[in-house]
Amino acid sequence: MVKYSFVLPCRNEEKNVAKCISRINISMESIGDYEIIVSDSSKDRSAEIAEGLGAIVVRHNKQGYGNAFKEGFKKVRGEIVIIGDSDNTYDFSEAIPMLKYIPEFDFVIGRRKYIQKNAMPWLHKYIGNPVLSFMLRILFGGNIQDCHSGFRVIKAEKLKELNLDSTGMEFASEMIIKALQRKYRIKEIPVHYMTRHGESKLNSFQDGWRHVKFMVKHKFGMEF
Repeated sequence: MVKYSFVLPCRNEEKNVAKCISRINISMESIGDYEIIVSDSSKDRSAEIAEGLGAIVVRHNKQGYGNAFKEGFKKVRGEIVIIGDSDNTYDFSEAIPMLKYIPEFDFVIGRRKYIQKNAMPWLHKYIGNPVLSFMLRILFGGNIQDCHSGFRVIKAEKLKELNLDSTGMEFASEMIIKALQRKYRIKEIPVHYMTRHGESKLNSFQDGWRHVKFMVKHKFGMEF
């Protein structure tokens, strides 16, 4: 068994995935004992590039952010799981300071505090993420400021206990909500958020609405 498992969802990121994997390899060189799992549903050369850099590639045809993670989690062997997007928006070297909070905490979230110019749409930065994060705090408690950051570290045993089943972007909310309900010790630390190469796959209104529907359903049992 390895100690650290990095899981990266990937869909047509041939221009970005190599940078992510290389940064992980460089950062973890002195630590060792890790694996990189790329959960890939791409039609480009992403899988080939990832394998060439030593990553374990899980190929599947399932669409959706949550589905990508769930497929990747099936291959996890580590005691600690680090997740982050393969679009080079996160600096994976910042996983090192995040790991220092384990095992004191069960779950560490990288709060996107240092945002590079044009890295995040104005709507997401000043309305979408703050409003949805506020809604989650009101409904479920806790003090998480950035509920939709995709850069996270969690103990593998705690991840399994969450029984995550969301298929889309609401997966990010589900993970935090269930962790709060199970009284996990959660730590949030500031990280950088960088511009990506290529077009973003996010759909602001559709993704935001999925988060709202999930929170309302999970809190009140209402579907709409």
